[in-house]
Amino acid sequence: MKNTAISLILLAFLALLSLSATGSLVTGTSGVFNKVQGEVFQETSSEVTLEDNKLFISINQKEKENSEKAVIECLNFYSEKYPALTEYTCDLVVRTNIIIDDSCNYLTGVLVKKDSEESITLDYNSSC
Repeated sequence: MKNTAISLILLAFLALLSLSATGSLVTGTSGVFNKVQGEVFQETSSEVTLEDNKLFISINQKEKENSEKAVIECLNFYSEKYPALTEYTCDLVVRTNIIIDDSCNYLTGVLVKKDSEESITLDYNSSC
């Protein structure tokens, strides 16, 4: 009887320890994921080319969903990262199949700075 009581106490302690460790692990991991997710355009999913005062960025994506958001975030991110430039072009390339090259330039966004004004133009490729 004494051994059973000790075993139950140890099991309860281990269960409590396991639950608290899982909670802290999930919280710590999600914080790291949020940081990585916020920097999507920095280097992981884009190609960046600089010519004169113009920056050209190419983003690869599997689907057309949230394409406007991705392009606008790309333009805003790079215009803050390189504020001295005057024109930023962000191309969203949709590639649904990794094996077969079926990629197409679905959306192009251009941010132009003139004096103290900024304008963004979005151009869709309807044949994509």
